[in-house]
Amino acid sequence: MLFKKWNRNFHRYIGLIVSVFLLMWAITGFLLLNVPWYQEKATDLKTTMIEVPAKPEELTIAYVGEKLVETGEYSWGEIRSIAKSGDSFKVYVSREPILRLTVSSEGHITALKQDPILDFFYGLHVGEWEDLNYVTVLEIISILTAFLVISGLIYFLPKRWFKKRETKI
Repeated sequence: MLFKKWNRNFHRYIGLIVSVFLLMWAITGFLLLNVPWYQEKATDLKTTMIEVPAKPEELTIAYVGEKLVETGEYSWGEIRSIAKSGDSFKVYVSREPILRLTVSSEGHITALKQDPILDFFYGLHVGEWEDLNYVTVLEIISILTAFLVISGLIYFLPKRWFKKRETKI
């Protein structure tokens, strides 16, 4: 009985704290997925296409980064992150304003000018900040979330699922 009371209180209070972070990730994730409706398209790019390799499997994150740097318009110091998203690549470039490049599998480059507030959301969502305290908080929240799920299943699963079932003959 002591475990049930402790587990209920644990879920109530720690769940409220964790839910704030989960809500933050949900909202920032939604905003990052639906970026174009509040961003301006960058039309001042010098390079709008990169060369693609003959074999599709050679089109990797490293390859896209190298080709962007070879254009001379971008440097490794400016490129914050490159991620594969479906058939295209998303590249964040630190400039004023920040650019969010989309490189298609055919090598076409499109860019959106990124708001400083969107940059803040991006940092919140992916935990990009290099502050050790922020990373530690994210790790603790992740561990607490996993613990909440596991202990919640133990507590809330009906007892009858664990009883031996009698068979009728």
